[in-house]
Amino acid sequence: MKKENLSILIVICALLIQPSKAHHSVFAEYDINGSITIEGVVMEVWFKNPHVKFFVEVTNQNGKKVIWNTHGHNPSMLRRAGWERDTLKVGEKIIMSGDPTYDGSPKMFIRKIILSDGTVLENKVRGVN
Repeated sequence: MKKENLSILIVICALLIQPSKAHHSVFAEYDINGSITIEGVVMEVWFKNPHVKFFVEVTNQNGKKVIWNTHGHNPSMLRRAGWERDTLKVGEKIIMSGDPTYDGSPKMFIRKIILSDGTVLENKVRGVN
């Protein structure tokens, strides 16, 4: 009888356990030993958790417009580094450099942004990178 109870308990626990959504590492998706630079126009700004995202329209070598999905640190960390929700504005022309994806998709982990007025923003947080 005890084995049956234990088996039932194990099945119930297995059914109740929800798969966890683990936080992904920058190293898993982005090649931190690589570097890529894009130039384009900010199309959308997501200044919210878990990471800020900026969608940037870039004209590729063939003249085709491509939307890049670029990621930075979380908003709390960037606020401590002086960033605000409106630091980057939709329609602003920028130059951005960072770590490319391993698969070559139009995504990057941001390292540096140069605004049209020459202001340099770094996606650096003391103690993290």
